[in-house]
Amino acid sequence: MKPYLALAALLFAGCPASAADEPAAFCAAAEKPVGADSRLAAEVAAVFGRAAFTASGEDCLFPLKVLRYASADVLIVQNGEPGSACHGCGALLSAYVLQRINGGLKTVGRYREFANLGTFGAVDEISPIEIAGDDAMAIESGGVFQGYASTSIDFYAFHAGELVDLNLARLIVAADNAGATTDPNKAIAITATWFFDPTDKTALVVDYKIDAKGSSRVERVVWRLIGAKLTLIRGRVPPEVEQASGGG
Repeated sequence: MKPYLALAALLFAGCPASAADEPAAFCAAAEKPVGADSRLAAEVAAVFGRAAFTASGEDCLFPLKVLRYASADVLIVQNGEPGSACHGCGALLSAYVLQRINGGLKTVGRYREFANLGTFGAVDEISPIEIAGDDAMAIESGGVFQGYASTSIDFYAFHAGELVDLNLARLIVAADNAGATTDPNKAIAITATWFFDPTDKTALVVDYKIDAKGSSRVERVVWRLIGAKLTLIRGRVPPEVEQASGGG
């Protein structure tokens, strides 16, 4: 995968829109966390101008986090207050790329509603990472359905001027069926660690730890970025992952 360094490219291309041209109704519940975070407040002002935190419901916007990269910042915003939606409802996320210049900020890219993830209208964590030379993000989300708990990771990369979803399928990194069974012989717990191989930055390595039937084992699985998707190239996802998450 050829690295395009899309954020840096956006900075050189510039943006014809003004620095703050996004009229928006912000969630009243966002006023306190935004006011307590000077960087987040500055990014919100740069994208949206003067913010009025007076709205509620699913139509208001809630600024979540600023991701800081070498060439730019990215403001992540979601529709609706986190945790206020239905059990099976995800968080609808948008991303705004801002150039840091002469002590100020300029909006140079907008990716509206690029993902709908999580439960109860919320995701767990959003982290800036690098994948194969591209600025990217890892988004962790999870939930519990009928006693089955699971957490998954979704990867998005700024590539060739787009914000690209790299996942072919949901990558589960934690699961357990403790709430779905009373039989200790059927209890399964999955925990996983993941990283991009520093010697091959296109390779995603996941080490699954499986605790089941009184014993533990670890299995390594490797995905590689082929084209714009992560493709399984080594190992297999342990079948207990689906069993523990309620998928099998």
